[in-house]
Amino acid sequence: MTAEDLHAWNGHIRFTPRYGSRENTSDVWALELAPKSALGAGVNAIRGTERERFTFSGGEVIIYDCADMPGGRWAAWVGPWHMAHGMYYEPEWEANDVIKTLSRVQWTDTPEGLTAAPGQRFTLERAKYFLPVAGVGTLQVEPKNLSFVQVPRWRGLSAPAGEVWRLNNTEGPQYESVMLVTETAVVTIDPWDVPRRGQQNAPSALAKTNALATAADFLTRVKSVTWGA
Repeated sequence: MTAEDLHAWNGHIRFTPRYGSRENTSDVWALELAPKSALGAGVNAIRGTERERFTFSGGEVIIYDCADMPGGRWAAWVGPWHMAHGMYYEPEWEANDVIKTLSRVQWTDTPEGLTAAPGQRFTLERAKYFLPVAGVGTLQVEPKNLSFVQVPRWRGLSAPAGEVWRLNNTEGPQYESVMLVTETAVVTIDPWDVPRRGQQNAPSALAKTNALATAADFLTRVKSVTWGA
């Protein structure tokens, strides 16, 4: 895996007030995280037209009107290396509403990653990191203390980073995945043939071998996975 491949990641965070929530957009909110280089792809995806931009918290906030959703706007806080973005809907879609959302946490952007510290007012409810791995599948990492995945009671395959299990989905479409559990993180891989960068019709690596075996082999080669700021 190259350094360029690692820039294809995206993340998801969700915060709730410590006093509890009423399950509405004002109290329970979520933002997506991504490398700064993903800004253009995001604008193209929502067919956005730039509405306004201004500096905020060491970065720049850019708000876009969405061509396909007249009642929706997309806003991104773009730091030196990464960005946080999300959808806003009428009537809570003005610049002040975007600032209100972004200011609920303390953003720290570094070359190694983007963190959002909730302080004493909010609680981090969900956090996930996604990365497509060429020839293997989509890798998902989440903190062990926030994961909804149930770790099997039986012993898994021993690996340098932890234990590996094969999982069967019991709800919705039937599919199988592979999970690695470390001291601080839960890692799952949904096997599929991710094409390699620059190859439109690359030969399928997974067509020649078992997808689950490929995913399991990848996880057993991982040396360490640690979730932390």
